[in-house]
Amino acid sequence: MVEMNRTQLRLWEWGAIGAPPILLVHGAFDHGRMWDGFAPALADRGFRVVAPDLRGHGDSGRLASGHVWSSCATDLGFLARDLGGDVGIIGHSFGGGQAMFVSAAWPELVRWVVVLDGLGPPPEVFDEDIDLVEVATKSFDALDRIRRRPPRAYPTRDEMADRRAAVNSRLPRAWVDHLVLHGAAAVDGGFVWKSDALFNVGFPGSFGVAHLRAEFEAVTCPVLAVTGAVHDTWSELTPEQIDERLSWLASSTHRVVDGAGHYVHVEQPAATLAAIDEFLAGLEG
Repeated sequence: MVEMNRTQLRLWEWGAIGAPPILLVHGAFDHGRMWDGFAPALADRGFRVVAPDLRGHGDSGRLASGHVWSSCATDLGFLARDLGGDVGIIGHSFGGGQAMFVSAAWPELVRWVVVLDGLGPPPEVFDEDIDLVEVATKSFDALDRIRRRPPRAYPTRDEMADRRAAVNSRLPRAWVDHLVLHGAAAVDGGFVWKSDALFNVGFPGSFGVAHLRAEFEAVTCPVLAVTGAVHDTWSELTPEQIDERLSWLASSTHRVVDGAGHYVHVEQPAATLAAIDEFLAGLEG
């Protein structure tokens, strides 16, 4: 546990302290133990691997506001600086977006980025003409509901796993159980998710395709994008949309992994690691 950016972050680590650092950034509603099957392989390749529970997730501190994107990215920027900079960042889903944010805002800290199905939502998710008064009203209503209603308690972890498996049907059940084991907290009446309910309160008027493009165009380090070949929950970009977003980057490589959906590093870890190995070897060459 470390104190950072006016909060407390839970860190999970593998590898030697003095080895080149890699930050692993999990997706929305997950936690650092998502990387338990992946991080040891990176440590075996000679890296120091650090996987935080993002703010509002796992055992880290709660969210201070609905501005999740910037607050989590600032935490990661501080963490990258404390690791000495020149870090590699591997991010999944929302964590991929965080990796891009950090590399755009603090290019001197980031050597390279690997994005695992994390190039952002499809354009139709964004409402570019949104009424900001309506956004504020909906956000205040959501905050009021969070204050008045406690988080849903599940009688057993198995029921939580059933719920998660229904959402991410391609995740192996053993991995679903693992995520629940480390992502649930015991309360009176059962178990609740550790993720902060405030994470659901957003401000869509402050984030759109134009913002995403500006962020990508500010990234100067090499980027590897890895996507699965199988349509899956939260894998919603078309090949054309992926190509367009990669065109915004100064240096990018794209690899598609057969037999994988959104959780490409869980479903096909060997193929994902092979893509990363090839990418890093190309940087050294």
